[in-house]
Amino acid sequence: MARSINLGELPNGDLILASDEAFPSDVKGVEYYKSQKLFILIYENEAHESDLMHYELNDNVAAKVEKKSNLMIVEPNENGAPIGYFASLIQIGA
Repeated sequence: MARSINLGELPNGDLILASDEAFPSDVKGVEYYKSQKLFILIYENEAHESDLMHYELNDNVAAKVEKKSNLMIVEPNENGAPIGYFASLIQIGA
């Protein structure tokens, strides 16, 4: 079964990427390609290739993403408890 990653918005307006499985390494940045409305996750450990999120954002969500410079990453730790940290959100394209 593939990892499930969801994008959400916290009450304070911060964006959150939540995964049901731990990532192979800490996410140091998320590239957002505006023209395709797609994310690529960039990992701290360069031995792990980046991951493309395989779904395109709708226009309302894309407009919110384009206003942000970071987002919160949430994933389970080794005991299954959620942990969260911020990663840079790099906007690519016009």
